[in-house]
Amino acid sequence: MQKFIFFIGLICTFFSSGFNYAIADPLDIKITDIPIMSQERYDLMKDYAKKHYGINHANLISPKIIIIHYTAIATLGQSIVSFQGPEIAQFRDKLISYGLVNVGAHYLVDKEGNIFSMIPTTLMARHAIGYNYTAIAIENVAIDGGKLTDKQIRANAKLVTMLLYKHPSINYLIGHHEYMNQSYPHYIYYRAKISEYGPSIKIDPGFEFMRRLRFHLKRDYSIEFDMSNSE
Repeated sequence: MQKFIFFIGLICTFFSSGFNYAIADPLDIKITDIPIMSQERYDLMKDYAKKHYGINHANLISPKIIIIHYTAIATLGQSIVSFQGPEIAQFRDKLISYGLVNVGAHYLVDKEGNIFSMIPTTLMARHAIGYNYTAIAIENVAIDGGKLTDKQIRANAKLVTMLLYKHPSINYLIGHHEYMNQSYPHYIYYRAKISEYGPSIKIDPGFEFMRRLRFHLKRDYSIEFDMSNSE
């Protein structure tokens, strides 16, 4: 069952036998490609998926969750460089012990609200422990939550709307800081075959960013995700 409430009714076309809904096209969105996927990265992600999820591929099939992040890096250029290489940086010793594939994201949003596509949403990215097999990642360029911008919030809202059209399997939207909240319904998808590779506390993108993003989704696109844990 879909876990978001998607109120439709922006434009209605009526017929004698009933009516069909026509929704204002959210795909009028400019996205710049800066691809970082390669065969080497795919193979490394496949190894990671097998080790952590028991899946023998790195394809993202019927994703259920969108996870919002910020990069903890000050500039767009530096953020791109950090994601580009297929292997994770050597200084990230905890992460490297559990997989060589670099961290990554499907989308990157700069401070001006420009959107960049990095990894196809049909392939996995390493961005959130326990959820990479079923989650799409949106990264926002910012050194910390105080540097996130209104333009990024609006761009995220438009991008999330587009992703719901592209992937109707998506049920949940969360911030990275919410990923281990067991009272939220998305937690049913948490999967970890290696118990010692436990989750850590995350603060990105922060409660205020998610509050405002959810406000814009509801006001501007009539999209509201169910955050309750009841069926």
